[in-house]
Amino acid sequence: MKRTFVGAALAAILIAAPMTGGQDGPGPSAQAQGGALKLSLSDAVRRALEANLDLAIEVLNPEMDEASAAAAREAFLPTFGLSSNYVDQEIPNSWGLEGPTVKTRRDYYQFGVSQRTPLGTEIDLALSTQTTDTSRAFTTVNPAFDSIFQLSLRQPLLQGFGSKVNRYESIKAGRRLDMSEASLKATLLQTIYGVEQAYWNLTYARESLRVLEMSLAQSREMFRRNQEAARVGTKTGVDVLSSEAEVANYEDGILAARRQVERAENALRTLLGFPVAGAAAAGGAGAAAPEPAAEALIAADEPRAERRTIAFEEALATAFAERPELARVDAALADAATDVGYFKNQLLPRLDLNLQMWYPGQSGVRYVFQDDNPLSGIVIGKIAGSRADSFKDVWKMTYGSVSFNVSLTLPLSNVISRAELARARLAQEQARLRLEKERRAIEAEVVDAVRDLEASARRIDTSARYRELMEKRVAAETQRYDLGLVGSEWLFTYQRSLAQAKADEIRAVIDYRIALAALDKAMGTTLRTKGLKFKGYEF
Repeated sequence: MKRTFVGAALAAILIAAPMTGGQDGPGPSAQAQGGALKLSLSDAVRRALEANLDLAIEVLNPEMDEASAAAAREAFLPTFGLSSNYVDQEIPNSWGLEGPTVKTRRDYYQFGVSQRTPLGTEIDLALSTQTTDTSRAFTTVNPAFDSIFQLSLRQPLLQGFGSKVNRYESIKAGRRLDMSEASLKATLLQTIYGVEQAYWNLTYARESLRVLEMSLAQSREMFRRNQEAARVGTKTGVDVLSSEAEVANYEDGILAARRQVERAENALRTLLGFPVAGAAAAGGAGAAAPEPAAEALIAADEPRAERRTIAFEEALATAFAERPELARVDAALADAATDVGYFKNQLLPRLDLNLQMWYPGQSGVRYVFQDDNPLSGIVIGKIAGSRADSFKDVWKMTYGSVSFNVSLTLPLSNVISRAELARARLAQEQARLRLEKERRAIEAEVVDAVRDLEASARRIDTSARYRELMEKRVAAETQRYDLGLVGSEWLFTYQRSLAQAKADEIRAVIDYRIALAALDKAMGTTLRTKGLKFKGYEF
């Protein structure tokens, strides 16, 4: 019964003000009018992109994953180290030639650089120097300056070898970033579709309410005329009672329509980031004060059927190329393949090539003993040297040493346990099945979207034809009513049917606009067709 009230209201609007062509492209800017905010559809969408809470939450995921990816890439940056050490020790001595104690002072400095490469190579370079001053007997250089340059290289040949293995964390972080960006695009598509749907539903609800009020005024006028006619005897009490009942029905319908407007408006408010109507009153005395908002939201664009045809095969091919859900599952499948490759490598024996090269240098105060015999204890001269002199031997590579070895390690877990590899393969198969499931779901969604669009287009034509026929029928019944051949209740029935026919015609146009939005969402092309950008992302 409520549907007839909506129909009557829309009928009055169609009679009083013929529908003009609206557009959902760049429309008039949002305007505040008497406490109400008038929004075009493009304004509403832009507001949602700026203030929708779901988007505000979702957009943080790519930003966090980008930070994680950057951190993973930093694993191949060099590491610099600097260390210093000072020792001053005195220890008891049991060799009488050196006295009861031996005193030693030592300072040590080292600067090092470590680098890890994507092939798994670990390179360490270190340059160190130390000074030793001791009371130990028969020392030929004291104080002594010892410097050394060291190169250490470790290269895995089996386990841990290769770019994909060593960039594992970086690749995983990149996949997570791809998936979070795909999720963001999916949220964008859903949000924009939700805004369009809520916008047109609010249009329908508000127009219904406005014309219901006009229809109520008309029914009250007819009730008044029937009362006058009954007093002069040209109408019966049944006619008066019928028109009075019609007034009561419209009053009841207006209450329901107002609530429907409130629901539709709150749905749009939520998507646009506005506080819902009545939130402050419902929150109680302890509730935080909400953001000030317009008393009402008014849709500035009027629904207009801009016919669009697309073949199912074309729509499906576009959806397979554009839908973010497929991109997200593709990234998950590639991520699982990365896991399989990594854990296969981890089952290999550890075969490492180790290479070390070092070049020492020494200087200091060198004692010259008689007959070149330190045991004589007779010093006949000194040759002074400095720390810089010790570095000269290092730079000239006067004293060179090389160490080369190969080590093989075979953990028992590599032979017995393959749990991680098995889990990775199961995850890969699961991702493959999810991809197939997603493709089928998208295919079904595109089928429904194309068929809904075609059906809505046909409904526009059939509803217009039915409305024309009902207008002729009401005109005929009105003549019969004026001649007294039928009662007012009979006329009211046909008037409500005509109103419902006109309501269905408007509903068909609105459903067509919603079906267009649903098709764009199903194909994943909403952002491109509307020319929208979101925070620099390229979707």
